[in-house]
Amino acid sequence: MKVPFNSKDREVCIIGLGYVGLTLAVVMAEAGFKVTGVERNNHINDLVNSGKAHFLEIGLDARLEQQVKNGNLKSVISIDEVESASVYIITVGTPLVNNSKTTNLEAIKLVSEGVAKRLKADDIVILRSTVKIGVSRNVVKPLLDEAGVEYKLAFCPERTLEGKALAELVSLPQVVGGLDDASTMRASDIFGFLTPTIIRVTTLETAEIIKLINNTQRDLMFAFANEIAGYCDVVGISAREVINSANIGYPRSSLALPGPVGGPCLEKDPYILSEGIKALKGNPALALLGRTVNEELPKVTIENIQLLLDKKVTSQEKLKFTIAGLAFKGRPETSDLRGTLAIPIIDEIKRILPNVEIFGYDPACSNEEISSLGITPCGNLEDVFKDSSVLLFQNNNPAFEKLNLNSLSRLMRQNGIIYDLWSQFDGTSLELSNGVRYGGHGLMYLYNK
Repeated sequence: MKVPFNSKDREVCIIGLGYVGLTLAVVMAEAGFKVTGVERNNHINDLVNSGKAHFLEIGLDARLEQQVKNGNLKSVISIDEVESASVYIITVGTPLVNNSKTTNLEAIKLVSEGVAKRLKADDIVILRSTVKIGVSRNVVKPLLDEAGVEYKLAFCPERTLEGKALAELVSLPQVVGGLDDASTMRASDIFGFLTPTIIRVTTLETAEIIKLINNTQRDLMFAFANEIAGYCDVVGISAREVINSANIGYPRSSLALPGPVGGPCLEKDPYILSEGIKALKGNPALALLGRTVNEELPKVTIENIQLLLDKKVTSQEKLKFTIAGLAFKGRPETSDLRGTLAIPIIDEIKRILPNVEIFGYDPACSNEEISSLGITPCGNLEDVFKDSSVLLFQNNNPAFEKLNLNSLSRLMRQNGIIYDLWSQFDGTSLELSNGVRYGGHGLMYLYNK
C-alpha cells in the first residue's frame, strides 16, 4: 500500500545517510514518501544525488537511481536546507570511545538540537540509531523540548542484516516504542507502509534494549562457537564436524559455526548494553563475555600462524602474508570495513611477525579501501596466491568457495600455509602442491597430517 498523496506524514527527513539511513530512505521513497536525506559528507551527498550508493548492497544503486530520478529522494548537506517535513528520523552513528568503550553521543545531541530548531506542532521524531538505554528519554527528549511545541517521539530500532537491508525492511517485524500511546501509534502507522508486522512495546526503553539484546545474544552464540573451535584444536579434531554433527536432527542444538565476529553492530552493541545497565546499577554479567572471546581471535590466529611458520617455512628476507576477505563479513557480500577483524589481525601481524609484507584482497572492496588499511592491494585472485608464504581467509566471500586450491597452491612459496578462519574447504581431500598445507581455526589438526 502506497502512502496517500495527502498524508500529513508524507514528507520525511532522514538524518544520516549511512548504511541504515540510505537503505531506509530508498524503501520509504518506494512506498510513496517524499524523502529528504541530510548527509554532511559532501562526497556521499553528491553520490546519493547522482543515484549511487557509497557502499555495496546488491540492487541498491538501481533502486536509488530510480527514486532520485522520480524526485522522491534527494540529499542535502544541512537540515537547514530541508524544505518541509513532519517526520524526522535520526540514523546517525553512535561509535564507541576506544579507551573507555563508552558511547559517543555527540552526533545524536547535535542532530537533536538541529531538529529542535525546526520542529512544528505535532511533528514526530523517530530515533533509529543504536543507543544505550535511556538516551531517547534522558538525552534526546530534553533537547527536543527546547522547541517549545508539542511533538511525538518514538524509538524504532533498525535490525536489518547488512547486505539484505532492502529485503528485510519490508519483511522483518518493526519494533515501535513511543513516549506515549499517541507517539507509538503514529510511528506504527508510518512504518506500516513498509512492513506488514508492527510490534508495539510499552516504553522507549523497551524498544531501545531489544536491538541490544538481539545482537548481544548473537555475539555470545558466535563466541561459544569460537571457543568450541579452540576445544577441538587442543583435542585434535574438526570443529566443523563436531558442530554440524551435534546439530543434525537434534532439536535442542543450534550451534553456530566459528569465525571472525565484528562489524558496526556486534563489535559495539554488547558494550552499549552493558554501559546502560551499569548506569542503572545493574549487573551485566554475561553481556561482555562474548566480546572477550571474539576479540582474542586475531591474537590467537597470528600466534598459531607464527608456530606453523617456525616449523616449516625457511627464513627469507621478507615473507608475503596475504589476507583474503577484508570486509567484516563475506555473506551477504559487503564492502563495509567498519569493525572488521582484519584491522586487529593486521596489527597482530605487525607485532608478532614484523618480517612480513602484508597484502590484501576482497572482491567487494576497491584498491583505495584496501590501501586505507595500510596494506598492499592484490590485483586479482591469482596475485593473492602468487609468492605468498601465508594466505589467511578472513571472511567467507562467495568468490572464495569456487577457488581450486590444488591448482593455485602451485603459485605459493614452498611450505606455504593456508589458514582458513571459516573452514570453507574440505581439508581432508585437498592435494596441494609445494608442500603447502591447509587448516585453520578449528582445523589445526590438519597441519599435523
